[in-house]
Amino acid sequence: MNTNQNKQGGQNKMTGKENRVWKRTANIALALALSLSLTLPATAREYSTGDSSTNPAKAAITKLFKMPFGTPTPESKFTFTFTKIGMDDPLDNSATALAGMPEIDDVYVTYAARENPVGGTFTIGGDRYAVKETPNFLKDMVGNVWGNGEGIYFYWVHEIETLPDSYITIDDEDKEGWAFSKAKYKVEIWVEKDSNNILFPKYVAVRIVPGSEDDYYTDENIPGHGKVDPTPGGEGKNPDDPTIEGDFSQVIFTNKYWKTDGGGEENYDESALEVIKKIKGSGSAADRDDKFFPFSVKVIQPGVIPVLDPVTGDPVIQVYKAYVMDEEDKIVTDSENGAFLGPDSNGGYFEFTSGETVEVALKHGQRLVFIDLHIGSAVEVTEDAVPGYIPSYRRTFSGTTFSDTKEYPGLVAHIEFGFPRDEDKGPHYTIEGVGANTVTFTNTRTGAIPTGVSVDDLPYIVLIALAIGGLVTFASGRSRRKSKIGK
Repeated sequence: MNTNQNKQGGQNKMTGKENRVWKRTANIALALALSLSLTLPATAREYSTGDSSTNPAKAAITKLFKMPFGTPTPESKFTFTFTKIGMDDPLDNSATALAGMPEIDDVYVTYAARENPVGGTFTIGGDRYAVKETPNFLKDMVGNVWGNGEGIYFYWVHEIETLPDSYITIDDEDKEGWAFSKAKYKVEIWVEKDSNNILFPKYVAVRIVPGSEDDYYTDENIPGHGKVDPTPGGEGKNPDDPTIEGDFSQVIFTNKYWKTDGGGEENYDESALEVIKKIKGSGSAADRDDKFFPFSVKVIQPGVIPVLDPVTGDPVIQVYKAYVMDEEDKIVTDSENGAFLGPDSNGGYFEFTSGETVEVALKHGQRLVFIDLHIGSAVEVTEDAVPGYIPSYRRTFSGTTFSDTKEYPGLVAHIEFGFPRDEDKGPHYTIEGVGANTVTFTNTRTGAIPTGVSVDDLPYIVLIALAIGGLVTFASGRSRRKSKIGK
């Protein structure tokens, strides 16, 4: 009897052990299922994690507001919304399953006009980024809010493009352009119970939906499995020198904004860019006032501006307009200036297709005035070599600061001069402001050249003169010596 009881007791103890082993095995299997279903990687860069209801996994969204260099941030708001997909893997999207899933509240970021977010303002190449992160969109979501208990909860998240949830304040639609992100992500939230039996988000992984990649992600930098880390503040690698990659959630939505400067045909004196010609030094007034100096000018549209029409898919290349104006602010159309187009309501003009070089000639006191040019456009200007003149230029814009007035003197005459070149590589981007972007080319005349004599012949003329001078001296010396001998 006792033996049977002992045996029974032994069997009961064995069952308790098996239960503990079974629980451990079940937990391991559950974790394994999680890792398989979420394909959770070994690195924390691909998901957010928590360990209890008091320290659950957190998740945020990053807004990259991308503009050309020098472009001021417009007042704006961007809102992100979540939609239920279903539960677990394989997916259960039945009405019952969806009813047990909590709603995730919309989250948003806002920008004040001309705001440069502290720790979130970056200039990369010709692009400026104003970067902000939403609050944790899973804040306070612990306990019975997870109506289906433990499991994987799936949601879509995308950006709302319509008022009043999202907007960009536009002052002039003819001069400003914008584009919202078309990105879409799948949010996977693994919910468990902690040691106090309270439900909490244990893991959060976010996947890029194929075909809906944000502009930020390319074939070169898209993560493995299309999964991105939603952890607020990212890995926090560089608190003193933050980066987009290391210090923000990688659930990224990129919006774009661009703006044109210049007064257009109606207010052509409000310039977006001016190339100015000046002459100084010796020589007659006619030499100074009547001589034309050839320039090669190229402008390149900012990379932010779409190069394909969003409706037709056709290529879109920006074309800009410029007049030649004199010292009295009058538009001139001398054939010596180049191949004018038009006339328009003001007269002849030059067109500059983005990326193409246009030849323009200017004389003393004239300037090439762009009446419409995107802020952040790249500019290249070179003056041809001109005999007898030492070139120099002074510009008021660059690609490194918002105001960068520098003067670059040439050292010798008869050289091509301008930018970009080794001493002034650039790129050089225009900045905001009427009249803010000028480059003044000043040529210093080295001396009057006799009519019909080329500067290219001067070295030979000098050598001949020296030779003649030497012969005269030699002959004079011989004459004096003969005179002395006769005496």
